[in-house]
Amino acid sequence: MPNQQVNEQGQVAIKFYQTLPRVVRVGGVDYAFVVRANICLAWINSEHVGIILAMKHKCCGDSYNQAYFYANESDVRRWTNNGGR
Repeated sequence: MPNQQVNEQGQVAIKFYQTLPRVVRVGGVDYAFVVRANICLAWINSEHVGIILAMKHKCCGDSYNQAYFYANESDVRRWTNNGGR
């Protein structure tokens, strides 16, 4: 399992593969993926992380690829600071 970035509320940073804002509903909870510093990221409750990571997007005809990934420390830092260090 990759090094998860977790906030004070115990939520995990997940990023979307594109830089398009979106809202994902899981278990009655809406998660807003917000674009900052060219990173589309949301903080996800730990019980919903597996569901979101399993979501796919259609690519190249009939092929499906993973759409959501764990954000790394650099992603979270840049996203939180709007591109700053």
